Amino acid sequence: MNLFSWPAMGFRLRLAALGALTLAVAGCVSEAPVRTPRTTGQVLVPPAAAKPARPEAPVVQPPLLPPPPVMPPVAVDYPKTLAAAGAAAPVLALARQAQQSRAAGQHDAALGQWQRALRIEPRNAFLWHEIAVTHLKLKHAGQAESAAQKSTSLAHGNLWLEAQNWRLIATARRVLLDVTGAEAATARADSLSAGLATASP
Repeated sequence: MNLFSWPAMGFRLRLAALGALTLAVAGCVSEAPVRTPRTTGQVLVPPAAAKPARPEAPVVQPPLLPPPPVMPPVAVDYPKTLAAAGAAAPVLALARQAQQSRAAGQHDAALGQWQRALRIEPRNAFLWHEIAVTHLKLKHAGQAESAAQKSTSLAHGNLWLEAQNWRLIATARRVLLDVTGAEAATARADSLSAGLATASP
């Protein structure tokens, strides 16, 4: 029997074709090549790690200071007499004579003695006040008010003397039947008297 007969040839061809088909299939399922990413020449830098936030410094509050002490009002000891106001010796001597004349009811004589003292110290507020008092005793209401106003202008902030003058003015205005003016003068005197306790030196 011939080995190269057609049936034998056909078997070998089929076997060769089967082998070629197996190789082809194996080639198709082989691992695909790994593609590498293309770069554009830029260097990729990983992002920097975020810095931790600094803790805020605590706010230091200043120490609370105690409130200042409340001081009680200081009453001022204003001069209330010629001697306390520092009148000269001749003035004090005439003042004693005028007071004696007034006590005896001799108001005209007293007025003359006060006026003599006034010529020695013409800017003495206490002398002007005494003259106002003497004029009021003599029923000279207008002159009494004028002398009291002069005394107040020379009092240099002596609230006690100013209050005395305004009370005298109120009396003089009542004598003159000036009721409204008398009420205003009385209110002024009361206001000054109320300020005596809270006045500072």
